[in-house]
Amino acid sequence: MSVVGKGYAKVILFGEHFVVYGLPGIASALDKFVQVEVQKVKDSDDVVFDDKVFKEKVSMKENSEHIKCKLFNAMFKEEEFVQKKGIKFMINSTFSPGGGMGYSAALNVGIARAMNNLFELGWKDEKINEVGYKGECISHGAPSGIDNTCATYGSLVWFEKNMEGGKNKIKPFKTGKPLLLVIVDTGIKHDTKEAVAGVKKRKEENPEEYKKIFSEAKKIVAKAKKELSYGGIQEIGKLMNQNQELLKKIGVSSPEIEQIIKISLYEGALGAKLTGAGCGGNVLVLCENEAQQNKIIVSLQTKGFRAIKAKIN
Repeated sequence: MSVVGKGYAKVILFGEHFVVYGLPGIASALDKFVQVEVQKVKDSDDVVFDDKVFKEKVSMKENSEHIKCKLFNAMFKEEEFVQKKGIKFMINSTFSPGGGMGYSAALNVGIARAMNNLFELGWKDEKINEVGYKGECISHGAPSGIDNTCATYGSLVWFEKNMEGGKNKIKPFKTGKPLLLVIVDTGIKHDTKEAVAGVKKRKEENPEEYKKIFSEAKKIVAKAKKELSYGGIQEIGKLMNQNQELLKKIGVSSPEIEQIIKISLYEGALGAKLTGAGCGGNVLVLCENEAQQNKIIVSLQTKGFRAIKAKIN
């Protein structure tokens, strides 16, 4: 018998880069996910990962230092009612790793949920999230917790970094209306550390200008939360465009990002902005309906960009 667990992909909708300085941001889960199927294996004392995404098979006995084995050990070490051998995982995904969509968090949450289902542990979402976060600490050192929260709750998430070093404020909330998106790959691999360092340098060189930009960013996120809760998609689109203008001002846009946005808006998109670190990576495009999603994807593909449909429920 095998059971399944899922963890959802995520995007940052509003506030990237500004969250580093304690300003609020909003992220969201998508209808894309990592699916983890797990089963007990009779007369085995191994844990095996059959990963269809990375096309590899990993055995705990043969390679205990592999990242997946380390994740498993960190997540379940303190869980006394969880069997830690004689288990086989099969991993599949409906989105690609490495695009800033929280693949590792979706995997960790998928594993936690699958184990909860297999051993009938009765864990609620809060516990799944907590266990998934332990895996994220192996993947990323000291993560914010935003990715695993989106992966667990499958919803929008309000985020504020605690600048004193304590627990960050992370609160899931629901959208008033599903949002139809196109996610476009610029084809440029972004470097988050480099992008963050660049913003810090420019902020130190232009403190007054950045003070105004930060004040505007804070207002946009507050308005966005209200519109997302009510499902005001026209306004959400406008706020995305305003957020993008600020991201451009702080130097994290790129010619590819601008080209994608220009094409999307020309084709009638409600709004478009980079998501994540910028300087490459992905662009988010908000659409009114599925026909518009299709039209925008075709237009972008003629210019050589890869684009997929996604939805926020």
